Amino acid sequence: MRRSLHKDIADQLRGRINSGTYQPGERLPTEPELEAEFNASRNTVRLAVSALAHEGLIELRPGHGMFVPKGPLPFLVFLSREEGGEGVHPGLDSYRSGVRAAGRKPGIQNFEAHIEYPSREVAGWLEIDEDTPVVVRSSQRFIDERPYSLQRSYYSMELVRGSEIDGREKISRGAIKVLAELGHPQSGYRDELTARMPTPEERAFFMLGPGVPVVVVYRIAYTNAERPIRLTVTIYAADRNRPCYEVGNVPERRTPEDQISIVG
Repeated sequence: MRRSLHKDIADQLRGRINSGTYQPGERLPTEPELEAEFNASRNTVRLAVSALAHEGLIELRPGHGMFVPKGPLPFLVFLSREEGGEGVHPGLDSYRSGVRAAGRKPGIQNFEAHIEYPSREVAGWLEIDEDTPVVVRSSQRFIDERPYSLQRSYYSMELVRGSEIDGREKISRGAIKVLAELGHPQSGYRDELTARMPTPEERAFFMLGPGVPVVVVYRIAYTNAERPIRLTVTIYAADRNRPCYEVGNVPERRTPEDQISIVG
């Protein structure tokens, strides 16, 4: 059975984009030019273009044409390095310190802290009852004034009542240090990663094009007594973040791109 022509056209255009024949920001041939090149109808060309647009490989600008998206500068996020503590730069937490160390401009906006009853999922992660209040600390995180991630951390009120974590201010020295002072030193953590399509709110916040997913990292931290003390959920836009783990003694990764040396 012969393959549909619009799929062949999409494959060829996709190959040109992935190989760099069409560079980010470059304008693609017009529909009439593609019709002539592939000896195809306008509807067939539009089917191919629509498929690539939904993959996030083509940006359609009404009245201007089709372009290869420039996209934000990718950042390498080392998930094997702990966040939530004090950074190397005085007065900055590890997230902002890590971004600054990469030569970029960090930003945290719309920080919020409140108390709520956990969902069944959150209660399960923290191994608490659903009628046990939790402190929720959330923020929107930016690099060079562009949105890169959303983060929300959950703490059982039984562990943090009356502490800085229970407060409404940011903690520059990090929640991990506060938990240790409360008698709950972190001994380890488990990460679970999943990819999904963004919600309408996430798509609007990250300004994502069609077909671009998000990566969600669930990090549950434990004490030596194997008690969960923190659940952190971080949502990354997949077009600008590269989650990475390092295991064992490995050399520093050298890339032409800037890096973040923290967990998100």
